[in-house]
Amino acid sequence: MLKILPLEKADAVCIVKWNDKTTPDFLLQWAGSGYEYPISEKQISDRVEAMASSEYKIYKIVFEDNMIGTIEIINIDNENKTAKIGRYLLNPELVGEGYGSKALEKFVSIAFNDIFLRKVWLSVFDFNKSAIRCYEKVGFKIVSQEVRANGWIAINMEITNPAI
Repeated sequence: MLKILPLEKADAVCIVKWNDKTTPDFLLQWAGSGYEYPISEKQISDRVEAMASSEYKIYKIVFEDNMIGTIEIINIDNENKTAKIGRYLLNPELVGEGYGSKALEKFVSIAFNDIFLRKVWLSVFDFNKSAIRCYEKVGFKIVSQEVRANGWIAINMEITNPAI
């Protein structure tokens, strides 16, 4: 069974492991400017600790009692009932196995039904074709694109709560 639970400081070890032997570009792809390369348990623990007084929430994705990913909801706008999904990372050994779309589908359901959001959006780089397919499978639609300072093209996608 797939579960979405709050991330705990002790979970940082998994995230660091998944980034072991990667590049600064890999970290930038999934974490944006949220972390510095090389990622460390302290950076993640500090972010978890700061969560209580911030406009973001960090979750872990758990399958059969094993953490298989992490995902955040950021830029929460309670007035307009919108937020952004960010820092979405799956254990690299499980990419392509269908966990990504199932976890995102469950996370979007939480955003709509438990947090009562009207719309969520995310950004993905145009060269990450498998992630774009995953997001489209869940129901996200491309709404715009922008060129980032490093020259990468970010595709902005959103999904709207059908109940609102």
